[in-house]
Amino acid sequence: MTTGSTLVTDPGPGRSFLVFEPVLVRRIVSLGVPVIIGMLTQTAINQVDTLFVGRLDERTAVAGTAALGYSMILMWAFGGFLAAISVGTQAMTARRYGAGDIEGAGRVLANSLALALISSVVVTAGAIAVVPSVFQWLHHDPLVRELGVDFCRVRFLGILGMVTTASLKSFYDGIGRVRVHMTVAIVMNIINLVLCWALVFGNLGAPRLEVAGAAWAASVSGLAGTCMMLWWALRREDRRHFKAFRLENLDRAVAVGVARLSVFSGLATVFVMSGFAVFLGIVGQIDERDQLAGVNASAAQLIISITMLIFMSCIAFGTSTATLVSQSLGAKKPELAARYGWQSVIICTAFMTVVGALVAAFPEPVLRVFLPADVTQHELLKDQVIEVATGSLRFCGLLAPIAAAALVLTQALYGAGESRFVMFAEGALHLTCLVPLAWLFAITLDLGLIGCWYATAIYGVALALITGVKFARGAWHHTHI
Repeated sequence: MTTGSTLVTDPGPGRSFLVFEPVLVRRIVSLGVPVIIGMLTQTAINQVDTLFVGRLDERTAVAGTAALGYSMILMWAFGGFLAAISVGTQAMTARRYGAGDIEGAGRVLANSLALALISSVVVTAGAIAVVPSVFQWLHHDPLVRELGVDFCRVRFLGILGMVTTASLKSFYDGIGRVRVHMTVAIVMNIINLVLCWALVFGNLGAPRLEVAGAAWAASVSGLAGTCMMLWWALRREDRRHFKAFRLENLDRAVAVGVARLSVFSGLATVFVMSGFAVFLGIVGQIDERDQLAGVNASAAQLIISITMLIFMSCIAFGTSTATLVSQSLGAKKPELAARYGWQSVIICTAFMTVVGALVAAFPEPVLRVFLPADVTQHELLKDQVIEVATGSLRFCGLLAPIAAAALVLTQALYGAGESRFVMFAEGALHLTCLVPLAWLFAITLDLGLIGCWYATAIYGVALALITGVKFARGAWHHTHI
């Protein structure tokens, strides 16, 4: 068997990278669309939590919504760092699958799952222990602290399921079976919706746990998703094909390879989250200076929620690109890998040009759709947040194509095994560009919230240029993983 997947079958000589190649585009889209659906449904779990908590009594709703916002930052700081195991797992799985080494792909899964189990247990224990101290630093309101600590302690119990699911998802993404996680994510969301309704409000005879109920719903639905993914991997067909679940598969070299790629990716995530945490702190300084009682902070959170939802499609196509790049490299076809990367950039920038133009043309209606419950309950605050956010969202819409290119190129480099390069690029840009420029424009030059987004624009352009040059030079053709 010379190739592990028909996805790496060369469709023929390439044309200019500025021209659509329909065969390649179809392959990228066929993998990308299920990933989009899976990511959207999984993201909806957090939105459902906020939706139900926002409909509690006014004091609990406001404090609970704030607690959930900080809690999700912490969840991604701990669990998101570990979930970066998906980068190493997907890249190494796809590389071996593309080379026709089916059992080698299964060996990657075995070692990835072992890493997921060990790291999750250690990090979960540490995260639960430190979360009260972290909330003392994050917020001054005692109720926000109390609700946030209770929510985090339960939600952190789901880190093991989150990381294990990431390991299994990235394995199936790496072999091109992206519909597996899409199906599981849809079922997870249904389970979370029902449990949230029952546990937050005490329906169906369940205890009324309010904010903590949302945490239990998310953790239980996440565990259910992990069980479904494991059941799929343990089916006779996949057990016999990949032979993943054998003790002799535990290999220090493979585990180190997965860990190395994943740690660099995790550190890149930490740099991104830390940079944007400081970014939000600068936005808070604007509110404190202008005595606007959180208006700019609410506007910034709203814009981030909207843009992250929009850019999820770019991340999804980037995930499919990472698979195709790595499989092509495994099949010894680096030129095909490069063509997949550039075609994905074309697709996403074209799509985001249209979406960004619509957002820029109609920012206010978009903002009203996504206003959180704690804002919509106060008419004056709602109008202030929309007024402050409108100009910034319009600006973000115009910059959407550049951000799309940066996201796709970053994922393509992950697929090529260049996670260390991405880590250094993200770290350098957050330290020397995003954070200092946000302070310069927003505070020193007194441009307010829009100044923060000017800094974000420069960061996005720089990231697109750096990753674009790296991908174009092609040194990653020879990266061994």
